[in-house]
Amino acid sequence: MKYNLNFSSNLKWHEQCVIYDEKEFTEKPIQISVPDVVKLVEHFLEVFEEVAITEQSTSNPTFNEEKSKEESRAQEKPLTDSKPAIKPTALRAVAAKAYIRKSKDLDKKALEQFCSDLTKYFQACCSQISPDNFLSEHVSLSVAGLREVLEIRNYLASYAKSKKKNYQNGYLYIVSL
Repeated sequence: MKYNLNFSSNLKWHEQCVIYDEKEFTEKPIQISVPDVVKLVEHFLEVFEEVAITEQSTSNPTFNEEKSKEESRAQEKPLTDSKPAIKPTALRAVAAKAYIRKSKDLDKKALEQFCSDLTKYFQACCSQISPDNFLSEHVSLSVAGLREVLEIRNYLASYAKSKKKNYQNGYLYIVSL
């Protein structure tokens, strides 16, 4: 499994689903794909709220065309033959599953534990790298894990620990891929 970590200062909701709107994110997402880092993130997700993500629907031309055809047919038929109209509702397809948490509501103990786990992982990866194997493929996964841990650290430092009000009221947003 892979995850994308992002931050949104303003999530839009439709019933129980969050509407995906790329413009609402502060920057490009961080992809988390190294298996050991993914496991650490999955433990951290336990304090997040799971939500369904839908894509923003603009307009549905086929639905409008069908509606206008039905209206023209209804005008041709006499009123005695008409049936009560049932207004159809547009169904939204679930695009993905995400985990969200408002920055100011983030559990401090869970965040400290996550940072501790990331630090231990970081130290373990660094200890596996030596001048002899620095360019070998043997340490490629460790180097990729180090990069992801540093990106997560920078992201959390910017958004989860920020004193800016718009960041405190924003959401950490992790999408499972």
